[in-house]
Amino acid sequence: MMKRYGILSESGMSLVEPLVAMVVISFSLLGSVGMFAVAQDGISGSAKSLEAMALAESRMERLRVLPYRSLLGGEQRANGIALTWTVRPDQPAPADSRSSMITVTAEWAVGKGQPRKIRMGLRKANPVFSGAAS
Repeated sequence: MMKRYGILSESGMSLVEPLVAMVVISFSLLGSVGMFAVAQDGISGSAKSLEAMALAESRMERLRVLPYRSLLGGEQRANGIALTWTVRPDQPAPADSRSSMITVTAEWAVGKGQPRKIRMGLRKANPVFSGAAS
């Protein structure tokens, strides 16, 4: 003869199974929250790098269009980014130089104070250079 299980059967889940499932889900969610923090640090570091590159390119373009005799070095600070530019003529007297090397450097810190740096260079010719003196 076969046994019949009725509607009032006592087979089923105990309270332990849902509690174990909740603990497993909780640990997996905690791991994903940690990944969100890592992703946020990466995104903010990339944004700062992009901003530093844009500032350096902008300063380089401004120096590129200036008249040769107006070129001077300098520095600027904006949003935690230190921007420095130098102008080095190839001769001690700028009027006698054929060209000048312009360097723009952007420095900033990301994450827990890790330093980052971008350096760009440009050589600008002296339009009134007439050749070496004999």
